[in-house]
Amino acid sequence: MKTIVLFKVVKLVGELGFEGRNIYFWVLISKIFKMTNEQIKASIETNELKLSFGDKFAHYFIIVFLLFMPMFLISSKIYDYFKGISNPIEGEIWFIIIPTALAPFAYVLQRNRLKFLVVESNLPKEEIHRIIEKVAKELEWKIFKQNEKMVLATTSPSFFSGSWGELITILFDKNRILVNSICDPGKKTSLVSWGRNKNNMLWLIDDINKANQLISQIS
Repeated sequence: MKTIVLFKVVKLVGELGFEGRNIYFWVLISKIFKMTNEQIKASIETNELKLSFGDKFAHYFIIVFLLFMPMFLISSKIYDYFKGISNPIEGEIWFIIIPTALAPFAYVLQRNRLKFLVVESNLPKEEIHRIIEKVAKELEWKIFKQNEKMVLATTSPSFFSGSWGELITILFDKNRILVNSICDPGKKTSLVSWGRNKNNMLWLIDDINKANQLISQIS
């Protein structure tokens, strides 16, 4: 029975175009890898978003992309050496040096993007959720998970926005609210969002701070 189901799935994926297979792949990944309670706890303790395996692979895929060519060239040179083939490295050396040098910088950049911005607030949870929903409407977020521990949302901006979409993660820790926005790992790999990730975080934090100030003035 499992073999028949697997065969049908493989046949279905085979009939999809490249874009269809790409979408199917990430839908499958999102079903397999979910944000667990352990991930939430670790994210709060470290102030750094802990991604599932699939999302982490997508988030850091630029590193794989940068190192692919150097590894391929080095492997081919090693193969030629043991085969006794004379194939000196000339201009190819730059295709090894430049991507290899860029990879650590890309890693640090992507790692820093997982850091949360933190705002403290004594507002009731209901008010905080109301603010989040207000910002979600203003910035066209699509909230797909919301409970007492967290809020998860994504965006689907237009082609001319410069972003394929963002993943917004909001965690609650007593009187702290942790906010993060990264390029959505469930969509096409992207290094930049043209300020959209920063805007997502700062817009929400600014609205929460305004509500904090209003409450403090009243009291």
